[in-house]
Amino acid sequence: MSFYLIIFVSIVTAAAAVAGAALTFMRGNVDLARAENDLASGALALQERTENVLQSIESVLRDVVSRIPSACLRTGKFEGFAASQATKAILVGASSSLPQVTRIDLVNARGRIVGSSNPFPINDPIYLTGASYYQALSTDPSLVLYLGEPMKIRATGKRVFSLARTIKDTEGNFLGIIVSTIDVSQIERVLEDRPITRTLAVTFYRRDGMILAHSPKSERVLGQKIWHPNTPLQRVIAKNTPTLIRDISWIDKRERVIALHPLANYPGGIAVSRAVADLVPGRHFEARLIRFIAYLMDIAIDAASVLGLQQVRTGILRAASESYLSRHDILTKLPNRHLFSEELKRTFLGSQQSGGAFALHFLDIDRFKDINENHGHGAGDEIIQTVARRLRERLRKSDFIARIGADEFAIIQRPVRDRQQIIDLVMAAQAAMKVPCTVITTEVDVGVSIGVAIAPSDGNTPPELMRAADTALYAAKTDPDSSYRLYDASVKDSRAERRALEASLRSALENGELELFYQPILDLPTNQIWGCEALVRWRHPTKGLISPLEFIPTAEESGLIGPIGDWILDEACSTALTWDLPLKVAINLSPMQFKRRDVLASVKKALALSGLPAHRLVLEITESVKLTGEATATLERLKTLGVSIALDDFGTGYASMSYLRSFAFDKIKIDQSFVRGITDSSDSRAIIKATIGLANDLRMSTTAEGVETEEQLNALRLAGASQAQGYFIAKPMPREAIAAFIASTQGPHQNSLSEQLSSRAIA
Repeated sequence: MSFYLIIFVSIVTAAAAVAGAALTFMRGNVDLARAENDLASGALALQERTENVLQSIESVLRDVVSRIPSACLRTGKFEGFAASQATKAILVGASSSLPQVTRIDLVNARGRIVGSSNPFPINDPIYLTGASYYQALSTDPSLVLYLGEPMKIRATGKRVFSLARTIKDTEGNFLGIIVSTIDVSQIERVLEDRPITRTLAVTFYRRDGMILAHSPKSERVLGQKIWHPNTPLQRVIAKNTPTLIRDISWIDKRERVIALHPLANYPGGIAVSRAVADLVPGRHFEARLIRFIAYLMDIAIDAASVLGLQQVRTGILRAASESYLSRHDILTKLPNRHLFSEELKRTFLGSQQSGGAFALHFLDIDRFKDINENHGHGAGDEIIQTVARRLRERLRKSDFIARIGADEFAIIQRPVRDRQQIIDLVMAAQAAMKVPCTVITTEVDVGVSIGVAIAPSDGNTPPELMRAADTALYAAKTDPDSSYRLYDASVKDSRAERRALEASLRSALENGELELFYQPILDLPTNQIWGCEALVRWRHPTKGLISPLEFIPTAEESGLIGPIGDWILDEACSTALTWDLPLKVAINLSPMQFKRRDVLASVKKALALSGLPAHRLVLEITESVKLTGEATATLERLKTLGVSIALDDFGTGYASMSYLRSFAFDKIKIDQSFVRGITDSSDSRAIIKATIGLANDLRMSTTAEGVETEEQLNALRLAGASQAQGYFIAKPMPREAIAAFIASTQGPHQNSLSEQLSSRAIA
C-alpha cells in the first residue's frame, strides 16, 4: 500500500510542479519576450557597428591597393613598388588613419612580407606561409577577404587579429595580399558600448565559431570556439541567419538566451546573450513553492526512481519558452506565420459552423527595401514596430493580426457584415500610415499596399483564401492607381505567368531554342561595315520568335541571365570568327551579370574557346551597372585584355556624366530617342552634337542607334558621329544571313554593296 501511496504522491507533486512552472512562465513570459527583443536589437546594433569598423578598415586597404600603378601589378614590379620608401609612407599613413589598425603589410605570392608600415627596417626575410589567411587566400580563388585568428604579440602583449584582402595582377591572377593587423581591445570597445546588465556577454565570432573578441574581456576565450561540438548553437551558427536560441554556455556553464546576427559582408557575426535566470527574475512565492515541491519530489524520486524535478522543471520551462518563441515574432510581439496558419484554420472552422463570413487582409510595406538601404536596418526595425502598433490599434478585439514576413502583415477580420465594413478597415489601415514614422530625428513616409480575400466566396480552404489574398495584394502593388485591391475572378496573378515563362526559358536554354541575330553597324567616314551587334532572340516552338524585351527581365529576376549571358558570349565570339572580314562584334551585358557572374572569367573563356582576338570584342553596359570598385576593376581588366567597353543608351540616365568621369569608355552609344528627333527637334540635335563633341574631347567614338531614314543618317554625318546602326542600314539577321551579308561586302560584290549603301545612306 505504501508503494502506491508513494506513486500517488509522486504524480500529485509532479502535477503541482507542472502547474507551478506553468504559472512562473505565464507571469514571466512578457518580461522574457521584452528581454529577448532587447538582445536581438542589441545584436543588430552591434552587428552594424562592427560592420562599419571593418568596412572602414577595408576601405583603407582598398585605397592602398588602388594606388598601385597598373605597371606594378606584376610579380617583379610589385615587390619593387612595395619595398619603396614612397610605399612605406603610404602604408604608415594608412595604418595611422584608424585607431583599430596597428600595422599594414604587403605580402607577395610566395608569402613573404615585401612592404610594411612597421617603422623598423626588415633585415631578414619574413614569410607568412603558415598564416591561415595566406593559406586560404592563396589557394582559393573565390576568396577575396579573410579574418585571421587572434594572437598575442610578444613584444607588446597586445591581442590582435587580421583582416586580409587579395591583390590580383592585371590578368586577375593572385599576386599577393594586403593584411591589416587589428587591435582586439579596440573592437572590444565597440562591443562594450552597451548598457551594463548583469550576465550580459557580447562575442564577435568568425563564421567557423572562433571567438575574435569578447566582452567582458577574457583572454582565455579568444581563439576558442563559441560553441561546443554537436550543440544547437553550433548548428544555428552554421545556418548563418539572425536568430534567437537557448543553450548552455561552456564559458560560464549557464543556460543563456543568445541573439545571433551574422555580418552582412564579412565572414563573422555578433552574439549577445544573457543568462536565462537573469531574464526571468525569481518570484518569491513561486520560488518557495517550487523549492517545496522539489523537496517532495526528491522524496518521491528516492522512493520510486522517477525523473528528477529539476529535469522536469527545466524541460517544461524550456519547452514553454521555445513554444512561445516559435509562435511569435520577436520584434513586434505579434503572432508569426505559424500561429497565423493555426488561427486561420480555426477561423475557417468557426465560419463553416456559423455560416458567417470573414475577410483576410494581406498588407505589405511599400518600398521597404529602399527604407532599409537609405536609413539602415535599425530604422527599418523601428518602422516595422510602428506599423505593427498602428495596425493593432485599428482592430477590434475579435480581429487577429500577425507578422508573416519581413515587411508583411496579415489581418483576419472576423466577422464581417458586408464589403463596406472591409473597405472601412482598409481605409483605417491606410489612414494610420498618413502620419510619417519618426526614426531618431528623421521623418519617413510609409505606405502600405493591401490585398483582401473574403471567405468563403474567394476560397473554400485556408490555402485557397491565402492565394486569393496574395494575388489581390500583388495586383494592388502593381497598380499605380490604387493601393488596395479586393480579390475577384478578373484579378490575374502575373507572377504565375512569369513562373511559367521562367520554366519555359530554362527549357529553351537547354533545348537550343535561343539564337543570336546580328545587326550591322556602319562606319560613317568609310561607308563600310564596322561590325555587328549581337541580339538574342527566342524561337519558341509554339509562339514563334520572342523579343528579348519579353524574356530578358524574367531571366534577370530568376538568375538565368548568368548562363544565358555566357551562352551569348560563346556563340557571338564563335560566329564572329567565321566571318570573311575581321569585323567587331558587340554584346550587351546585363547589370545582373556583374552581380551574379564573374564577367572577366566568362569573357576569357569565350575568347579562349572561340579563338577570337580580344580587340574584336565590344562589351556594352548601361548606367544601371553600378560602377563599384569591384565592377570598375573588372572593366579595367577587360580593357587590359584588349576588349573595348561601350556605354549604351547614353543620355537616358541621370548619371551619364559621372559615369564618363568614373571610367574611360571606348565608345558612347547615342540612344535612339535622340536620333528620332534629330531632324525635327533642335534640342535633340543640340544634345547629339554636344555628346559627339564630348566624346571627341575624351577620345571616344560614337555610335548612333535607331537610324530609320536617310535624313537622320545625313544629319548624323554632319554632326560628326563615328558609326550608325538601324533599320535604314540593315535589320538584325540570323547567323547564316549575316555571313552572306558580310561576304557580299568584299571581292567582286564589294563595289555593288558600296553603291547600294551610298544610294540609301548618302544624299
